[in-house]
Amino acid sequence: MRASSPLKSRAAKRLAEIDRVLEQCYGSPEADLGNKKKPLDEAIFIILSFQTDLTRTKATWSRLRAIFPTWEVLARAPLAKIATVLREGGLHRQKARTMKRLLAGVRRVSGKLSLGQLRSMSDEHAERLLTSLPGLSWKAARCVLLYSLGRDAFPVDSNTFRILKRTGVLRPGAIYRRRSLHDALQAAVPRARRRSLHVNLVVHGQRTCLPLAPECPRCALRITCPRVGVRMTRSGPSAATGVHYRSEVRGYSSRSGVSGPLQP
Repeated sequence: MRASSPLKSRAAKRLAEIDRVLEQCYGSPEADLGNKKKPLDEAIFIILSFQTDLTRTKATWSRLRAIFPTWEVLARAPLAKIATVLREGGLHRQKARTMKRLLAGVRRVSGKLSLGQLRSMSDEHAERLLTSLPGLSWKAARCVLLYSLGRDAFPVDSNTFRILKRTGVLRPGAIYRRRSLHDALQAAVPRARRRSLHVNLVVHGQRTCLPLAPECPRCALRITCPRVGVRMTRSGPSAATGVHYRSEVRGYSSRSGVSGPLQP
């Protein structure tokens, strides 16, 4: 493996072991995630998931659809009204702006508020179109490819990035917002295992390998995990205070709290 790769040596072997253990532990409970079958629905759902947990994401989605039953209604709504509906999910103003910009971009390329044309496109073409839209980058595009289009994509979200850093798959200096990291991880996971592994990593990140207080004593990976970036305290494991990465939100620092335009 090249020295410039964000993956450590034997990363593929380590990924296969993580895949095996997490599959035994969770069994790919995809229904728990709440991802959507329609491409535009999934893109909006991913925007709602920025910097929040699954429970709040799904609750915010339900409120959003109750108030705005169609995307046309949402596109015409005042920004302040949308932000109010999104408040409990966090970053509500940024998310509202991002959603409005996304819908405008979709209408511009499709002539309507639909991304149904993606179904007839190749993976490469579909990803290129998605990442050209306001508010979407590789992670969001690959979530749409995976969950809405049934393609063999491997999205790297903040849960995946965090877990694979702590378990030593990624180099300590790996940077989330580099395309090379997303592509290297996708290439390292066999096509047939990408969907299940992604689901299990998200669930593991939400239930056990938490951002600030990981539940290391009950982690299924605890025997072989080097716990990179995790320190032991009297009250239990905690993320090292110096850990800092840019998540799937462009311009948002998970340590500093400084916010800017969203980009999943």
